[in-house]
Amino acid sequence: MFEVTHRIEVVKCPNPSCKANIQLSVGKVPGGVNDSGGWILQCDNCNTKFPYNVKNPDDYSSVDSGAKILGSWDNDTPGSKEEILKEHDLETFPEDFSFDNLLFVQTGEYEIPRFSDIEENIFFCPKCKTHIEPILYAELSDKLPSINNAINEYRDYCVKGKGENPDSIIVVVNYRCSCDFDTKGVLYKAFKERELPVKEEHELILIDVIGADLENTIDGVYDRDDCLSVLQKLLIRWQVYYNKVFLAVPFIGFDFKNSEAQRVELWNWILKNTIPHKTTLLTRKATLTSFVEGSANTGMDINVLKNYGLLNPTVDELTEKKALFKRDFHAKFYAGFDRKTSEVLVGSFNIHEGSYAENIHFKSYDFGDFFLKYILKMNIIFDPRIIDEEGEFLFVNENKDDTTFVSTVEKYKNSRRERIYEIITKNETEQR
Repeated sequence: MFEVTHRIEVVKCPNPSCKANIQLSVGKVPGGVNDSGGWILQCDNCNTKFPYNVKNPDDYSSVDSGAKILGSWDNDTPGSKEEILKEHDLETFPEDFSFDNLLFVQTGEYEIPRFSDIEENIFFCPKCKTHIEPILYAELSDKLPSINNAINEYRDYCVKGKGENPDSIIVVVNYRCSCDFDTKGVLYKAFKERELPVKEEHELILIDVIGADLENTIDGVYDRDDCLSVLQKLLIRWQVYYNKVFLAVPFIGFDFKNSEAQRVELWNWILKNTIPHKTTLLTRKATLTSFVEGSANTGMDINVLKNYGLLNPTVDELTEKKALFKRDFHAKFYAGFDRKTSEVLVGSFNIHEGSYAENIHFKSYDFGDFFLKYILKMNIIFDPRIIDEEGEFLFVNENKDDTTFVSTVEKYKNSRRERIYEIITKNETEQR
């Protein structure tokens, strides 16, 4: 099948009193046949209608936000543009109108994160301490057909108009270690119809092994690259289990000469491994300034992205007047939490790369203890109401006596992690 690449294009509404950002996804077949044409767009903010030239208007291109498509034309169809302009009273719209627009990024197929490619293992057998991650993934491929059957049963249920609205898939698989210890692996995948069925085992991301002692296994001296690997796996876990992620880090990258590209890369590493609406980043204002300057010097101007509404919300929040900064601190900790429990990675590690040795260790707390020991000690204002979250997930559980899976939609309030553990405990009790 031919490849289709997409670029984000942002155009400002041509109404001088509006200038709202309209975000487009423009598709193109490299080296293939691409239709030329355009759309009649209507701004969501002010209802202004205008024509806009675009490649492949009827198939590979679309409007992501800010406007609706009222009609389209194909340059290879004689008279189609004139006809659509007349239909919407736009015959007098200037042919050579200069739009204020920005081409942002070239992308291909969606990049699925591969948990097993992150080198540092964090999940070990609770009994014999053997690495579980590579073996569990090796066994998972044989279970995919049964997992997909259970997911498809729910999708068939949806077709009949009875489905709920899960935002994620939680898969629980049975695992027997070579030492004969029985446990369970908990895996995650976002619920997106276009990404189903599950084609490869690595699309399911391991977030937990029941009984694994993370406080014991994540504890000691690591080089900075391994610290990043451990933190990355925990960030993946926290995005699923917890409602809020808090990163307190004074330094992100170095301010050395010729280190701008690495500094920007590390900021981008944080942004792509966190979910903006769940994430609070506490750092020094000088650290943000260093990133903004480095971005401008490496071809990614933060101010331009902000103007076009393309700035990552986590960074956008830091550029506002009421942003959360702290000048006088050297504490480094990274946490996921909800109103029930919390997990913290703490130690000497700032966000840096390299072989320099750092110490880190993992701790679990009740939320109240975490809030007293960490948040309040930082003397910052943090509204606990932003922690609350509720939703639904598709729970796919492996039966104990065979390799079949059963799916149910589960609701949670305040703590998705707690709800998942409740279901696992209940199922274990019923299967005894």
